Amino acid sequence: MGKPSLLKKLWRSLGDFFLVGGTHGTVRLLKTTYAPDGKHRVCFFRRDEDGVCGFREEYFDDKILEMNWLPVSAKPAEEYPDMDSAAAAAKAEIVWFNLLP
Repeated sequence: MGKPSLLKKLWRSLGDFFLVGGTHGTVRLLKTTYAPDGKHRVCFFRRDEDGVCGFREEYFDDKILEMNWLPVSAKPAEEYPDMDSAAAAAKAEIVWFNLLP
């Protein structure tokens, strides 16, 4: 077999970014919730292969040369059996998330 294409490398990098242990698979963004300040958000995702869900808190880096969303924590995303469990964990971990209506 030949070398993996650039697209496959990018796809694997996305999996490494969101999933514990660098598990590869199809990751779908299910929901994004923004903080009232607009500079923080929580992204909820699901891995299609096994249905594992998770979330990632991010902040917007508005420095002139950055201007992108970055993870709040360097640790890998935790895995949960379903979206309800991931949402409950986000509420327990992220203070501003509890302030939303």
